[in-house]
Amino acid sequence: MSSLKKYRAEEFALLAYLLLALVLTYPLIVNVASHVPGDGSDDPALAWNLWWVPYSLIHLGASPIYTDYMFYPIGLNLAFYTLTYLNALLSIPFQFVFNVIVAANVNVWLSFVLSGFGAYLLMKYLFQVSSFKFQVDQPETWNGQLENLAAFAAGAVYAFSSNKFLYASLGQFNIASSQWIPFYILFLLKTTNASNTQHATRNLFYGFLLGLFLLFQALSEFIFASFLIIFTALYLAYWLIAHRFRPSSFVLRLSSFVIAILTFTLPMLPILAAMIQDTLTEGDFIQSGLGFADVFSSDAFGFFVPSHLHPILGNLEAQFHFAYTNFAYLGFVALALAMVALIAVPRARLWGFFGLIFVAISLGPNLTINGTRYAQSVPMPFDLLLEIPFIKGNRYPSRWSVMVTLALAVLVGYGLVWLLDKVGSWWKAAGRKRFLLVAYCLMLALLLFEHLSLPLPLSNLTVPDAYQIIAHDKGDFTVLEIPLAWRNGFRMTGTLDQAMMFAQFYQTAHRHPILGGNTSRNPEFKFQYFTEAPVINSIIAIETGHKLDDATIARDKQLAPDVLRFFGVRYIVWHSPRNPENRAKLDAARAYVQYVLPVTKISEVSDDTGETVVFRVNDLPPLNQTMIRPSDALARLNFGEGWGALSGERFVWAQRRQARFFVRVDTPGRAARLTFSAVAPPGLSEQPMTVVVNGEVVGQVVLTQCLACKTGVQIPARVLRAGMNEIILCFDRLVSASSIHETASTYLVARNGPQSPVNVVVRSAGSEIGDFAHIYVKGVDVAQNRRGYNLVVIDPATGNLEANVVFDTFASADESARLAQFIEQIPNGKIVVAAVRDEASRNLTRAAVEALRSIGAQEDLQAKWRWSHAIIGVKGAAPGSVWEAAFETMPAQLVLGISATEPKVAAAIEWIKIE
Repeated sequence: MSSLKKYRAEEFALLAYLLLALVLTYPLIVNVASHVPGDGSDDPALAWNLWWVPYSLIHLGASPIYTDYMFYPIGLNLAFYTLTYLNALLSIPFQFVFNVIVAANVNVWLSFVLSGFGAYLLMKYLFQVSSFKFQVDQPETWNGQLENLAAFAAGAVYAFSSNKFLYASLGQFNIASSQWIPFYILFLLKTTNASNTQHATRNLFYGFLLGLFLLFQALSEFIFASFLIIFTALYLAYWLIAHRFRPSSFVLRLSSFVIAILTFTLPMLPILAAMIQDTLTEGDFIQSGLGFADVFSSDAFGFFVPSHLHPILGNLEAQFHFAYTNFAYLGFVALALAMVALIAVPRARLWGFFGLIFVAISLGPNLTINGTRYAQSVPMPFDLLLEIPFIKGNRYPSRWSVMVTLALAVLVGYGLVWLLDKVGSWWKAAGRKRFLLVAYCLMLALLLFEHLSLPLPLSNLTVPDAYQIIAHDKGDFTVLEIPLAWRNGFRMTGTLDQAMMFAQFYQTAHRHPILGGNTSRNPEFKFQYFTEAPVINSIIAIETGHKLDDATIARDKQLAPDVLRFFGVRYIVWHSPRNPENRAKLDAARAYVQYVLPVTKISEVSDDTGETVVFRVNDLPPLNQTMIRPSDALARLNFGEGWGALSGERFVWAQRRQARFFVRVDTPGRAARLTFSAVAPPGLSEQPMTVVVNGEVVGQVVLTQCLACKTGVQIPARVLRAGMNEIILCFDRLVSASSIHETASTYLVARNGPQSPVNVVVRSAGSEIGDFAHIYVKGVDVAQNRRGYNLVVIDPATGNLEANVVFDTFASADESARLAQFIEQIPNGKIVVAAVRDEASRNLTRAAVEALRSIGAQEDLQAKWRWSHAIIGVKGAAPGSVWEAAFETMPAQLVLGISATEPKVAAAIEWIKIE
């Protein structure tokens, strides 16, 4: 019976946190089967995560780390995505019994409950090891009750803080999944506080639990696991300074940490391996500038301004100038108790020190006070984190508020127990307990009140009935959702409308691949593939407010059947916009679908989620694509990662050891022969090439310098699929792109020269169609890739790079003046390469346009919003005499010499034949 009483306080605490979670997330409890917390921006994708992990494991028998159910057919490596594996696995029983929506809500409630309980246990342990000296002369049980009450309040502060409610209200369930943080810190303390070697087994068990809770946190939100690693480094630095220990004790603790590292690392190996593989192959794409770091940083005023979600005090936030919203509010009662702890409880000051560090990091790259940024004058610790691999992927400094809140919760626990004990010492013994209980309840109520976020915003995830048509149609096909868009943590391609996020969640009902989708980090090519695809880039253009000319529409009508057949599209679903400002654009996209694409409308319904129109693609003839050439209109669809620029020329260069392309086969059950017209690069007399089809090696050929010598392999019928087939060409060796020179005519910059001694590839894209500016010289990107005109000057005699500058002609006319002055001082005959990123027209002046004409350009980007523009010119050339491309609706690309966009190449492919 005594053993049951020992845990009664924990049971009551757990139950109380559950009740608080249900009440403080109202009205979620009455909408549990149809709504989730959120505003429609992230919650559909986070709910999709819960579905995808078990679906891929159970139904597809495949790893959830990789998917082609989004970004079809090129797919995604989801290692850098917030896939919330643990949440997904825990949700399986609730998905099976109820649905994904209920499962998502149970996860949200558990995150509140376990956050509170973990902080409660952490606070109780801190009381235990701090040997707090009570002033009230009472039995030990009474002192224990005071500690339990204070620990419960600390847990409530951590679990029901404004920042946690804010992230839940944004549908960012991964960021709300901070429940494992206090458990990890609890066992970090237990591991380092191990007193002697007599309990070696127990201490090794602490190490196991330490690694386990770090693993749990990483599988719920990887960014928080990185926070814990940083916290561990800080705490161990403090511990080593503050403690002297015997060698035997050091070995014991070291063993516990080894166990922790193994417990964390071994299950994470598949994810870490996928991260490393993608980084080695695609480069360090996890960081792209500051992302949204300036917007999603804490404002120094924010720590004292209640959340806009507060039912009474929420209007106060509108009186301030926060960049986005206020994630930082700490609460005045909580701050007062923290101050009490810092003054009266010496053991609490360490947590105050940690809290200040976390506050400083959460302020982001620039100190911001009431919306005013002090960019250069104050160096910030967040900048240091940008140098740490993987950790630098966090572009949202405000997420450190979770660590600020935990430090605050501990201080509240210390301050409250001291205050209750102090007040109790002033009160007569007869009524002391009753008085302290009333005082405690009042204090707890105030702590909860100042963080109230009622009613919690909800998002309706009910799947439109129209999807039942698609769900009941069995077969291998894809669904084209409109709005068609691709999103990651840095940018968006296509219409910025929440409807695209809901369309991804609706995949949980129809269970077929889609072309669009949302991710966290991805290589640039994943977006570029679609922006260069015919018909697809027209849909993107219309959705973003551009108009197509008659020639483009006529081309699209001709190509549309082959494009739809290639992607395997059987249904096109149009959604009304969630943002009314997008209505005209999406209506235009609907008109395009009905006029250009071979479809028949089969359903049109309106409900609480908006309008949903389903089109079925008409029966199409088989895709006749037996010969694939780089210059073909559909070539972009076939060539995936590992290839140089598709410039419309005779050859495309494979530039990785593995180059990937896709082939759709509409006649299953037959063997096929794959024939290549390809040559090894100069310097290699032979280039062995292994052919892998759908993951199975089917043969090896040897490429030589003989272009007339064709070679090929047989593909067995069992390997070739009906539908999309992935073919990977694996090469033994790579050679430097700078060593390859084609005919002199391919390197002429202007009609009358000069000849470039180096190969150059230029790529330019406005924000809506790629948002990049690349200038590859000998396969190396030398552009700064910033907004506006990126310019590079090359010496035509040596090929040396002489200048690399950017002029942001979007920002100001002064930049246009600088552009004109810069070009004016370039000597005649120098090669000048230019590429626009994002937008360059708003403050582009006539003088700047004339300066560009002086290097041979003739396009005028004035009043051409977000056009792409690429130039390979020469100073002093006549306008229109050099290489130039400019487009409103697609990236601009130029190739001088070979099409290498990486420093090394493997082979040149002229055509691939399937028969």
